[in-house]
Amino acid sequence: MINININMDTVVVQKSEIDTTDIDGEKAMINLEKGQYFVINGIGSRIWDIISEPCYIKEIVSDLMKEYHVERKTCEQNILEFIGRLNNAELISIK
Repeated sequence: MINININMDTVVVQKSEIDTTDIDGEKAMINLEKGQYFVINGIGSRIWDIISEPCYIKEIVSDLMKEYHVERKTCEQNILEFIGRLNNAELISIK
């Protein structure tokens, strides 16, 4: 996989071929082409909802800062790490 620089100005979106189901606040995602299954919960589920449409990572940070009591630096670091994991799992597209 190509190493992509992910930062606050990166645009991300869910890959259209990922089938997602909401189960009691958790997101269960299946990549049928690869036969992979993923589950995310909590704030990860909220981020997944936000990236149903293309958006900048800085917009995700802004949305979550309004919803949760967290320091901006911590929020940014956690989101960048989570987006990196989604990218490594090939669940998102980076624009």
